[in-house]
Amino acid sequence: MSRSDPTWLGRYRRAMDGRAYNGQRFIEDITAKRREARRDHVNGQTPDALHLETMRDLSIASTDAPSMEPMQLSPFEALFLNTLECLEVRDSDHHICSHAELWQLLAASSKQADEFALKYAAYFYYRTRGWTVKSGIKFGADFLLYSKGGPSSSHAQYSVIVRRQDTRGTVDESWQYMFALSRVCSQVRKALIVCYVDRPTAENDCGVHEHMEATALDLTEFQINEFLIERFNPNRK
Repeated sequence: MSRSDPTWLGRYRRAMDGRAYNGQRFIEDITAKRREARRDHVNGQTPDALHLETMRDLSIASTDAPSMEPMQLSPFEALFLNTLECLEVRDSDHHICSHAELWQLLAASSKQADEFALKYAAYFYYRTRGWTVKSGIKFGADFLLYSKGGPSSSHAQYSVIVRRQDTRGTVDESWQYMFALSRVCSQVRKALIVCYVDRPTAENDCGVHEHMEATALDLTEFQINEFLIERFNPNRK
């Protein structure tokens, strides 16, 4: 699910008629060369100073540059990095947003501000425990959890769906949905975690939305309960 323009047609035409497309390079060529260099490095062979191509080596016209895949941060990643003072966010007027302003902006852009708070609490929980957290949308989940090294070194170990604590024990999703999601996770060799988030009560927090207008929620007031969901296999020993 790349966000850049597909290059399969150009690569196919180059494979069919190499002379017509001689010298044309694609981003997949860079990826293949980097993987080859890493394999050589693992096997004890030292590539020529690990000379790898960069984006500047691609045959890209200046008008095509905007179509290349940029670095994109999810709202949760941006908010987390801003919390650590590693990311400075500016609005359209180049005004530096404070953490509270960024929280309010991102929560307001979400369809449900309350759901945004719950998912960010779960995101913060896993990030502070050393996991690399990425979007799990392509597997039907909220998040994917990677161990040290992140997506560049290994596949995700867990898929996570985030739910309210007060929906625990209710029919929030059908068993058919949970079975299908568990089946998807098992097919891609991931374990499924249901993360229940207990949000602050209105009495203690003066209402989530009212509190959100002033500042970001105090994440220490949230409680996390995790459940690992596995498919039952009677043949498994």
